[in-house]
Amino acid sequence: MAICHNKKYEREFVKLMVQQGLTCFRIAGSGSAEDAVCDCVLYLPEPSLVEVKATKEEIFYMRKQIREQLTLMKNACEKNNLIPILAIKFKNRGWNIYRIDSFENIPFDEKMVSYGNLRTDIITA
Repeated sequence: MAICHNKKYEREFVKLMVQQGLTCFRIAGSGSAEDAVCDCVLYLPEPSLVEVKATKEEIFYMRKQIREQLTLMKNACEKNNLIPILAIKFKNRGWNIYRIDSFENIPFDEKMVSYGNLRTDIITA
């Protein structure tokens, strides 16, 4: 998805987290900077780096470029003791939020997972 389209979903994610009483902010220019590793910073209260993606498909396909991007974020999180999170906006049904310490296949058939119960895996293609 083009950078200009993801801004909308990054802002929507931040708004959703703030409405839940969490501290969350978007990193400006995150999609265009060479060294950027995430789109948002979220406090659960533990600090977390968040990558925001959107799809109109029923499932989220983890293509090579996305996997590489998430691996960079995961490595940065491990190095700095942060939590790596992938937030996916399914345009036909809402948000799913996942902790990405591992890359395992799971179905995406549930409603938004609350921040206290972050999943520990994501679907790969």
